[in-house]
Amino acid sequence: MSGEQLREALSRHPSIARVLDSAESRVDVVAAKQLHTLLLDALIHRPGAAGITLVVTASSRESDQTRATLRSLSDDVDVWELPAWETLPHERMSPHPETVARRLSAIRALSSHQSGDRPLVIVASVRALIQPVNPDLGSLTWLSLKPGPSMPLETWSAELTRLAYHRVDLVTRRGEFAIRGGILDVFPPLADLPVRADFFGSDIDEVTEFHVADQRSLDTLSEPVDIPPAREMLLTDDVRRRAEQLVHEYPGVEGLLAKISAGVAAEGMESLQPVLLDRLAPVLDFFPEDTHIVELEPERVRSRALSLIETNREFLEAAWEVAAGGSRERPIDFHAGEFYTPKQLLEQAGPRQWSSLHVLDSGDVGALRVPTDPIGLDTGGGDQAIAAVKSFLDDGFRVVVSAAGHGLVDRAINVLADADIPAAEWLPGADLGPQTVAVVQASLAEGLALPDQSLVVFGERDFFGGKQASRPTRSGRLVAKRRDGVNPLELRPGDFVVHEIHGIGRFVEVTSREVSTGGREAKKTIREFVVLEYAPGKRGSPPDKLLVPTDQLDLLSVYVGGETPALSKMGGSEWAQAKSKARKAVRDIAVDLVKLYSERMAQPGFAFSPDNELQRELEDAFAYVETPDQLQTIDEVKADMERPIPMDRLIAGDVGFGKTEIAVRAAFKACQDGKQVAVLAPTTLLVRQHMETFQERYAPFPVRLASLSRFSTAAEAKKVIQGLADGSIDVVIGTHRLLSDQVSFHDLGLVIVDEEQRFGVEHKDRLKKLRSNVDVLAMSATPIPRTLEMAVTGIREMSTLQTPPENRHPILTFVGEKSDQQVVAAVRRELLREGQVFYVFNRVQGIYDAASRLGELVPEARIAVAHGQMGEAELEQVMVDFWEGDYDVLVSTTIIETGIDVSNANTLIVERADRFGLAQLHQLRGRVGRGRERAYAYFLFDPEKPVGETAHERLDTLASHSDLGGGMQIAMKDLELRGAGNLLGAEQAGHIAGVGFDLYLRMMSEAIGTFRGDVAPEQTELRLELPVDAKIPDEYIDSDRLRLEAYQKLSHAAAPSVEEGLIDQVVEELTDRYGSPPLPVATLVHVTGLRRLAQSRGLSEVLVMGSKLRVVGPPLPDSLQVRLARIYPQSSYMAPARVVLIPLPDNHGDQALVTWVEGVIHALYPDPQEAPTPAETLDK
Repeated sequence: MSGEQLREALSRHPSIARVLDSAESRVDVVAAKQLHTLLLDALIHRPGAAGITLVVTASSRESDQTRATLRSLSDDVDVWELPAWETLPHERMSPHPETVARRLSAIRALSSHQSGDRPLVIVASVRALIQPVNPDLGSLTWLSLKPGPSMPLETWSAELTRLAYHRVDLVTRRGEFAIRGGILDVFPPLADLPVRADFFGSDIDEVTEFHVADQRSLDTLSEPVDIPPAREMLLTDDVRRRAEQLVHEYPGVEGLLAKISAGVAAEGMESLQPVLLDRLAPVLDFFPEDTHIVELEPERVRSRALSLIETNREFLEAAWEVAAGGSRERPIDFHAGEFYTPKQLLEQAGPRQWSSLHVLDSGDVGALRVPTDPIGLDTGGGDQAIAAVKSFLDDGFRVVVSAAGHGLVDRAINVLADADIPAAEWLPGADLGPQTVAVVQASLAEGLALPDQSLVVFGERDFFGGKQASRPTRSGRLVAKRRDGVNPLELRPGDFVVHEIHGIGRFVEVTSREVSTGGREAKKTIREFVVLEYAPGKRGSPPDKLLVPTDQLDLLSVYVGGETPALSKMGGSEWAQAKSKARKAVRDIAVDLVKLYSERMAQPGFAFSPDNELQRELEDAFAYVETPDQLQTIDEVKADMERPIPMDRLIAGDVGFGKTEIAVRAAFKACQDGKQVAVLAPTTLLVRQHMETFQERYAPFPVRLASLSRFSTAAEAKKVIQGLADGSIDVVIGTHRLLSDQVSFHDLGLVIVDEEQRFGVEHKDRLKKLRSNVDVLAMSATPIPRTLEMAVTGIREMSTLQTPPENRHPILTFVGEKSDQQVVAAVRRELLREGQVFYVFNRVQGIYDAASRLGELVPEARIAVAHGQMGEAELEQVMVDFWEGDYDVLVSTTIIETGIDVSNANTLIVERADRFGLAQLHQLRGRVGRGRERAYAYFLFDPEKPVGETAHERLDTLASHSDLGGGMQIAMKDLELRGAGNLLGAEQAGHIAGVGFDLYLRMMSEAIGTFRGDVAPEQTELRLELPVDAKIPDEYIDSDRLRLEAYQKLSHAAAPSVEEGLIDQVVEELTDRYGSPPLPVATLVHVTGLRRLAQSRGLSEVLVMGSKLRVVGPPLPDSLQVRLARIYPQSSYMAPARVVLIPLPDNHGDQALVTWVEGVIHALYPDPQEAPTPAETLDK
């Protein structure tokens, strides 16, 4: 790696050489912050260096940056992270399994490190070092999963439970496992994907990875899979015994202690470590005595440790638990678990060598000093950077430019070459001339000059401009969970559902019933049914019940409409009338929609070129790992852009799921073909934010950016408008001002609309004129009903981002009464992490009183106020200051709702949350949790005032959809609470309320299909009842929920409108997830194929009555009646009722009977497109 050359050059500097040669046990070095990581790298590689180095930083964010830079500088060092818990020691919340596994991995690496191994570096924030830990962490058992002889499945279950894994029926999160038949699914906390082991007895046949989204297996793994413990305190016999003894000693935690004594790994049990373990030990006990400890900025480390200790004590004194644990109990003060002081930490270090790298010079005589100069660039990047490089070369300096990633290295060399400056990558052994700029692949933000050595290093920010994000390694790691869309079968008793034939009913339960064929030789079989409740047929009678066979679940959908709907009457005319009214209204709208769609398809658009080298460079420079959804959406957007038809795509993705990066890439692609791009954002603050992001991403490339909003001065706006007209501006980011008549474009190719739900009808109309043949990309976290409707009906293309980015945690959401104590605790908890707080108070009148009241409660917090009635310049200044960390708390109105991205703000407090709309609350909650830290959202209401029913339902929805990716569910619930309109007006709301959103959309799709000419086959309600054992036994899938899911998938695959081969895909999935299907499942699959065939031929009944098969379908012409009499001599046909009765064959098995019925259908109801098929009989 090219960092080696840089290290050698630095080591020749006299002052740095003195630092490297020092053998003192305590060394103080004063050097510029930019030099710290480079010095650290040199210390690790110096001759005779300790094999293990511990790096101590002030915060976890700095720990991440240091680790990333070290890895970029050297590939011959093992760099591990020792993260701190996201929770406080006394808090009744457990650290995330992934955090635990990272900590255990670092400690395991320490205990297995041998002399002569590669250098080992552990990077930890001071918070991780001052917290006492379980002394047995180094000796905890790890399991390993690999093909070959193993333990029986029961033993695996017991061992995983012992390691605190949670047994579930469907694995979706890290730290979970499931057992089905001979299959074990487990999600190790550090694995990219969950793994599936196929057992044969006690042997493992195969280990594969699988996707959480569809639970399908992927690649077979040949290497063993490590399974670390999911908790740091395991429930050993000693721990359980001690918990049992203490149950009555500690009031307030009896429930927690009772769970632990029963062997249940309860949430927050780590808070009881001080009384359940013999002792707690310092983390430094795990480091050997020859470890070299390097402390970065000791003044900040010490200050951070002291503030952590102080705030932790304040927390205990505040006696708060309402928000953090869901109860009013006081956290218990176990002194043994308190943080160590900086003095104690130094004592624990003992004889280990301790080097401190200072930024501030205290004048200490014994300190070693490394003189450096700043490069002196105001902003960095562009012509200024090139001029500085030339100046240093003229002064005889060796110039080094650092760039993260191969793409940026090549880009830097090309930029320098364009300025006639020779440049090359500085690889080991390369001898570059003094006038050649050396480009190294390393992640350095800012550079510095070493005048004594005539050496200058340009960081990324110096050379390319913009901000440099901390860059995690691009491991290609996929993320834990990809959520499917709204599942129509997440049913709870009492939920309203729509049956396509019978109308709106209420879900009761899933039940099994015995079904008889009737007649003398009646055959009885057990079948499963979904029970629905309907309005009583007579007044005063109990509700009517409908049993829907599990193979007809495709006729059901969850009701989404307006208020609580009235239940339909079975057999009544109301449902038929509601459907026909809605169908007529839908037909009228469909004409307009299809006209709109046809116009768009007929418009000649611009077909953009395929990706070029610059596009690949831009994508390589992305600082994070793309999620699978992001990659798929990017591909879809690019494919749309390369087609000659104008793109109209909606990206629905939760807040912070990577929509902006998709926009960045799409805009860059458009610029490569000389087209202009307009990015529309609803607020000036969001414009500024996007401007920063685009500037940072486009810094190394020749793209001309500009912004236009109400913050632009008249002169700036005039210049931008002129640049758009003459084509000198490539990308403009602005508010709806971009839609004004005075703005005209030279050659507009792409319009990107962010937070699309915030633009009104008049903006959309103006946009339509602007974009008749322009590609449009709209983005939204919570699409409004109109947008959803267009997307679902196929008028617009739609991509959904449902996978959370890596290292993102769900936002812990608390709903409750407001109390000062709770607010203080919430704010202090965030200050403890050096984070920031959004405090939403949605009335301008009284907002300053609220801010001063908060200032009295938390006097150490720096508080700012923002609201829409402030002057533009003042508002912008407050937001920018908060963004840059000058304030701790921002008391504001909902002006922060849209698109403000402050990754350091991870606590949101909303006062009077019952007054907000659902989508609004979801958008507000999306302002936090955008970094790696655990985020908290507190929705508070006034205990003195009653909360309305709808408001209560809104808050309940938010609390139950706190998982990442819940935006679409919330959009659907919002639709249910508000009622739905349609894209051309509000008159459809009544029809949607009448038939439910899902059926309304299905009608819309059918109507559009009719006008387009691609009519789907009409689906009739089919009664299919055969005396066969066709079901999914409990022994095959023991979870009701998963069994229902399997029935639903088979039912969906039976619809004639779906593609061929879907049934086979479902069977493949069942085999993959649950093992080989038993005979009843194989028969069910056969019956599913029969159902598809019968529906495609228009049959309404196929059932066995006594000893005969009864088929009701289209009228049989004379030729087929003759065939019926010839093939089935004792059969009969009743023409008026279109009923065929055929005697059953003798001694038939289940599979044979289904095959025979298929033969009957082929013989009597042939597909007009196929040649006639002879009937199969069992006698042949």
